[in-house]
Amino acid sequence: MTLRRIVSFNTLFGGRDEDGLGSDARWQAAARFLRSLDGDLYALQECNFWDLLGQRRLHQAREQLGMSAAYLAEANTTTAGHRFHTALLATPQWGITGQGAERNKYHHVLGWANARVDRSDAVWSIRHVHLAPFSPSHRAAEVEPLQTLAAPGRLSLVLGDANMLGIRHPEPDWSPLPRHLHHTQLVSDEHDVLRADRTAATMLEDAGFIDAAHQLGDDRPTGGFGKTDVERRQDLFLLSPALASAIVAYDVHNAPIEQGFSDHCAVSLTLDCDRLPAGPE
Repeated sequence: MTLRRIVSFNTLFGGRDEDGLGSDARWQAAARFLRSLDGDLYALQECNFWDLLGQRRLHQAREQLGMSAAYLAEANTTTAGHRFHTALLATPQWGITGQGAERNKYHHVLGWANARVDRSDAVWSIRHVHLAPFSPSHRAAEVEPLQTLAAPGRLSLVLGDANMLGIRHPEPDWSPLPRHLHHTQLVSDEHDVLRADRTAATMLEDAGFIDAAHQLGDDRPTGGFGKTDVERRQDLFLLSPALASAIVAYDVHNAPIEQGFSDHCAVSLTLDCDRLPAGPE
């Protein structure tokens, strides 16, 4: 087997207190933990201030995680002044053939990369998301261009903090969610009962994307661990059918919550590249 392990993790303000300006103790704990997962591709969200001084924090993280390449997708400024950049960090097994970022359509940013894995001729399309936190309609608009990536034979991976339920994730108990946040996640059904707005997830499912956690029957929550939040699976691995044929394992790692260095779990996905069909150029 030729196994590749991918890890997605929301760092919570880049692993630093005071919205990314304070102590880096949380990041140091996160870096040790992430290194222990032995990933060869890391997708990190909320990388605040990692753009400063020639992306110094990005490259410090690259060295700490033992990666050979790193790319920072620089995000828009939010109404609170944050810039939640995302980062992809990879080993030499990931031969990047192109990479970039798209901000115009996105609340934060879409980071993207195309890669040949283990020198295969097949090109993977990787889309790293941190979707809009406050608007189901905005999330739907953000995922709209991703539908074509589920085309037959295409090797596509959409991953990151989707700020929405995963495909077929059971309806959680939304009662702890404060009223002022209802419309960030919910919609009234025909009986005026508030339920998750699944427009964006349904769009991707209808296009053909497969949720790795759902395929393996794992409904463990990955986020929503605040006192007035709702625990749910929102850190996602969504794969095109051709790529989904390579799924070997999926796991949710609770250490960030248990040890207090993030408000998200980390999630990992293991793929066996020997199972893959040849992808189109």
